[in-house]
Amino acid sequence: MTLRMIFDRKDLQRIRVAEAPDPLWELVLGSHLLRDRRPSAWRQRVQLNLRRDEQAARSLKTLFTLVPETGGFPDFLTPANLRGSLESGFEAVACTPRGRLRADLRAVFTGAAPHWVKRLADGDREQVHGVVGALRDAYGLLIAPFWQDIRETVAADRAKRVRTLAAEGAGALVRGIPGVRGWDGEVLEIAYPLERTVHLDGRGLTLVPSRFCTGTPVTFIDPALPPVLIHPADAPAVRPADTTPALVALLGRTRAESLGALRVPRTTSKLASCLGTSIGTASKQAAVLREAGLVSSVRQGGAVLHHLTGLGTALLSAELHEGTST
Repeated sequence: MTLRMIFDRKDLQRIRVAEAPDPLWELVLGSHLLRDRRPSAWRQRVQLNLRRDEQAARSLKTLFTLVPETGGFPDFLTPANLRGSLESGFEAVACTPRGRLRADLRAVFTGAAPHWVKRLADGDREQVHGVVGALRDAYGLLIAPFWQDIRETVAADRAKRVRTLAAEGAGALVRGIPGVRGWDGEVLEIAYPLERTVHLDGRGLTLVPSRFCTGTPVTFIDPALPPVLIHPADAPAVRPADTTPALVALLGRTRAESLGALRVPRTTSKLASCLGTSIGTASKQAAVLREAGLVSSVRQGGAVLHHLTGLGTALLSAELHEGTST
């Protein structure tokens, strides 16, 4: 089955890649992944924590009811055009109009539904606030302890796609989305659980890389909502030791390995872990590379995220070519 997204000229000019992971999309998709039967270190840790937290267990039951293992889930759980903090997302859910609640829940629960879901569809404020509380508890269990890893994975994917857009254009960007089956400059065809067609109508398309989207890309049920495509983030691991003797001679081993490690954007602590050094040493190496114009650093919350500049990417690309041709 296929999702078809119909573009016009304005849509091609309005393709963007989200700057950061969307916490509520990660939560909803994480709830799907938690029920997967395949082994996962993340799932094992969550299940261990779950056994210690009865409140979180009750909240997960609420989330699992609203987000079935198969099929769609209500659009209001992932507010459109969310900008700002996680709290703004919870506030948006809490302020969902009654008409949106009813329409979203009817789209998902086509048969019998629990009584509390019917009350939620009627706009019962107690039920709405109960759902927000459940989302908050579930986020603390499924997402919050892993947020830094999620952010780094998404940052690496975003950096890769932005480079593709700059170097090869919008066509190459959309063709590289996981699950894409075809692109002719007007119609984007994507593997999907059912047949759907969405006309972008000049609204553009926002690509949102997701750590917990592991199957086909996902979009809103309601085609009138701002077009988004949540897709699996692709952030392959990079071994920092993958450097040539020439680069080591130029920069020194630790700086060369630091530069190699930053093929994937990393925070200072993750860079330190990757290199097997202290955070202080990793910070100093990043600072030297930044002063040389090879690395750029951006503060995100309480952490600093380091990524390659164009010059750093060019240096590593030349180094990689040299290493494979000798």
